[in-house]
Amino acid sequence: MKTDLKIITSLLEEKEGITVEAVRQTASTNEDMKLKARQGTGEISVLIAEKQTKGKGSKGRSFFSPEGTGCYMSFLLRPEIKPEECILLTTIAAVAAAQAIETVTGRKADIKWVNDIYMDGKKVAGILTEGAFISKDKIDFAVVGIGINLALPEGGFPEEIKDIAGALGSDGIKNELIAQVINRFVYYYRRLPDNSYISQYRQRLFFLGREITVVQGEDSYTAVATDIDGMCRLKVRTPEVEKLLGAGEISVKL
Repeated sequence: MKTDLKIITSLLEEKEGITVEAVRQTASTNEDMKLKARQGTGEISVLIAEKQTKGKGSKGRSFFSPEGTGCYMSFLLRPEIKPEECILLTTIAAVAAAQAIETVTGRKADIKWVNDIYMDGKKVAGILTEGAFISKDKIDFAVVGIGINLALPEGGFPEEIKDIAGALGSDGIKNELIAQVINRFVYYYRRLPDNSYISQYRQRLFFLGREITVVQGEDSYTAVATDIDGMCRLKVRTPEVEKLLGAGEISVKL
């Protein structure tokens, strides 16, 4: 299914101050939005692509973004938050995507801290937040990219991700899903720094109370994930100490 802006805009609950554009192909919607930000484009702007040739994932990885099987979109924002609060943008995107998926498919979506959406044990969506800063205390702009796998690609996923990647099952839900993601993201974003959405984030974390592997740079260690705090930082416990993680990556045995 192709992206249809008429359908998407007709389903938006709030239209004022929101710009939505769509392109057939681009290298990266996040990179496009960073360029638009430097050209003075205001918030809240959304760019949707049918295909990305250089889709970006976390930790410098690529995000597989073929045409006809996914939803690839980025938000350009100019939030009045502190740089260390950018984790809030990632986590409201995770809640927005999870809720949108649940609304459209009728199936439960789980979250793996901090930025991945899982369904039936497979990763179906990823989020990448990038930003530029005027100073150590002030954000110039932020870009939040969301990629959702709608249908299995012909020939399957690439070898390096085939064991973890999954899809929602149909690309016929694309336009409704995009509209639902925008609706929920804008709702929570307009209310920052109110963090009442965090309860929605917490209840979808499927690994709390379980043993995880924490990866921070070149270091990794085993811990038990116990909770998140009011900034969505992850609380973990090792035999030696309890820690609060604001960045890093975790892996969980499914």
